[in-house]
Amino acid sequence: MRNIYRETFDQIRASEQLREEVRKMTKQEHITTVKRRIPKTALIAAALALVLAGTALAVASPTLREWFEQKWAEETGSQLKESQSLVIDSLTQKVGISDTSGEVTVTVDSITVGTSQIWALLDVEGWDFDRNAQYSFDRMRVEIVPDPSEGQYGGAGYGLDSIGFTEDGRCRMLLEFSATISTGNQLNSGDYALEIDLNDLIRCRTGGAEDEILYEGDWSFSIPLTPESLSPVITIDRVQLPSNQMAWDQTDDEDGGTAEGTEPRPAVATLTDLQITATEVSFYCDGLMDRTRATAILADGTEVEDHGRGGSRMEDGSWYVSFDWPVPLDVTDIIAIRFGDTEIPLN
Repeated sequence: MRNIYRETFDQIRASEQLREEVRKMTKQEHITTVKRRIPKTALIAAALALVLAGTALAVASPTLREWFEQKWAEETGSQLKESQSLVIDSLTQKVGISDTSGEVTVTVDSITVGTSQIWALLDVEGWDFDRNAQYSFDRMRVEIVPDPSEGQYGGAGYGLDSIGFTEDGRCRMLLEFSATISTGNQLNSGDYALEIDLNDLIRCRTGGAEDEILYEGDWSFSIPLTPESLSPVITIDRVQLPSNQMAWDQTDDEDGGTAEGTEPRPAVATLTDLQITATEVSFYCDGLMDRTRATAILADGTEVEDHGRGGSRMEDGSWYVSFDWPVPLDVTDIIAIRFGDTEIPLN
């Protein structure tokens, strides 16, 4: 997994100092796969690690709103607009559910729920934490019930780490979850619950050293996903892109052409049912995008690159692909979407 992490990390913009801090951080990752897919986990973990490295020192114990504000500033160099803050607020709910194992209590403070992404803020208390250290859990399971993919094609990835400490000594952690849901179901429809199982509190070690188990225990949560409102959805029935932005299943010959006996690459790639929400852009296509980034262009000229993608191979040979936004966006403020060098204006 570390090799994948290094390869995908190079696609994320950050200062060299921040990159070095991320390389030293120990991350926990988990992948749940249904049939064939391209996992988002490596990109999620890399993007999350950047934020954790950059924000742990900025705010002692950021709330979800403050975390999003810091992440937005890191991505764009500007402040959140009021309309975007309202979108985030509409997708965020207070939870306040706690579970205690022995002397350690974990509380899910609040969650922000998007189309296929969830951000959850956790507080851990009952341990004498070192404010200069990073903490997590040795094992974890994060799952949506019932399965939004309905047993079809899809998958999920998630990451967790500490992002600060409260004045009374609690360790604050951020869980970021992202799913590839080819059925088109939305996590924020009110039909689902988030299940979290955590095992054994650990102190994360750097430099290849083994993590230290501080406290053995089990903490479990089941949280209904019932945000106040759904994100508006912009839908485009059909879009075509140059085929050089896609990866195909054909086999290349030694001269860089298409090998004999396989279908030639089409001149264009066709995307269908392209949907843009506050937290992602998704579509079906006849190929898989190859290292292409998705960028949302806002009315004031701000450009927001995705921070991870997932893909599921469909039974008919097509692909379902989704790209996650690093922070929920105001959909009405998006004037165009760009894939690689191809810009798609939105009316």
